[in-house]
Amino acid sequence: MKGIQEHYYGEDFDWYGLECAGEYIGNWLAKWVRLPIYQIKEKYGTLRIYCGFGFSSFYSIWRPRHMWVSKYWPYSLDLWISYNTPIFKWLNSIVIPIQEKAYAWRYKKAVQKWPHLYNEIVSMTDHGKLFEGVIPGYCHSDYWTTYE
Repeated sequence: MKGIQEHYYGEDFDWYGLECAGEYIGNWLAKWVRLPIYQIKEKYGTLRIYCGFGFSSFYSIWRPRHMWVSKYWPYSLDLWISYNTPIFKWLNSIVIPIQEKAYAWRYKKAVQKWPHLYNEIVSMTDHGKLFEGVIPGYCHSDYWTTYE
């Protein structure tokens, strides 16, 4: 089992490279795939990119990294359309598989660009199962254990 590779400040570690890898993945996914990225951060020397797949409203398509909280009528209309029509269910049935493939592909590109940070990039991802068969040598069970 490869396990999680943790690092602490003061160690001789490529902190800047890890930060660049996070921005490389997260910004591209938000810009080109409209993936809602909630947060990009480093914790104990591992990359964390928190995101969800699909769209919840028209505003989430237009501004995937922002949350629309307003008392004005466009917000109410946007939410009414997204909850009361089959538009988003149909749209997400097309978009989510594309976003999942793009997510895994971009992580693969980051691992190729920063091979010395392989474990730090892939070990703490939320959707690591998507990497199997895409990122060479990745096995989800090397990093995550399920208890039954």
